Amino acid sequence: MATVEPKSLYNVNINEPQTAFFTVSIDTSGFLDTETVNGGRVSPCIANDFATKPTTLAQSLLVSRGSLRFKMMMEAISIRANPKLVNIVTTYAADEGDSPITQLDFGLVFDDKNFVPNTADNTLSDSTAVNTRALYLRDRIGDALNTTRTENMSIFDPTGSGNPQQLRNLEVTAGPVLTTSVGEIQEAITVTEVTTITPNTTNQLPTDNALSYAAE
Repeated sequence: MATVEPKSLYNVNINEPQTAFFTVSIDTSGFLDTETVNGGRVSPCIANDFATKPTTLAQSLLVSRGSLRFKMMMEAISIRANPKLVNIVTTYAADEGDSPITQLDFGLVFDDKNFVPNTADNTLSDSTAVNTRALYLRDRIGDALNTTRTENMSIFDPTGSGNPQQLRNLEVTAGPVLTTSVGEIQEAITVTEVTTITPNTTNQLPTDNALSYAAE
């Protein structure tokens, strides 16, 4: 058996950046969903996305905390490069704002995989060495879900009268999704590199120049 490369017409230049595609899956079913700063979801969805909007302000704040956490995740994994977000799938028990999210899946496409470090310090669990790009992204996502941030956000308030009055600018605080056994945050996150998007033959594979540190 032999591999014949189409070099004459379709040669891939190894000097050009090689893209990378990662799938991210987060099992959110074990995260807190109490009406506190630690409760809430991890989701890009806002109140307007549901067929039935949140029925109380407290439930609406849970939705907003989920949106804030998703923003925090994207910021954490975009420190070195800005990925393209693709294939978002959110799984809820029902299409209503009072329902917690149980699963979040999405894809990340990086134009240059060398901007994604392949090593870092594992901040939530000492049992797993961070020695691949996928584990680096997993660690950054875990950091974001174990962080506290406060921002002013536009919140849907079902207690208001009339549509304009139902949107309020409120200070929202999103805290860690677990307050004990924080290592379980990492265990709920799965990041996988889809290697078939990159060249498979030796002449098309560039040297791995990934960053060997994560000095955030």
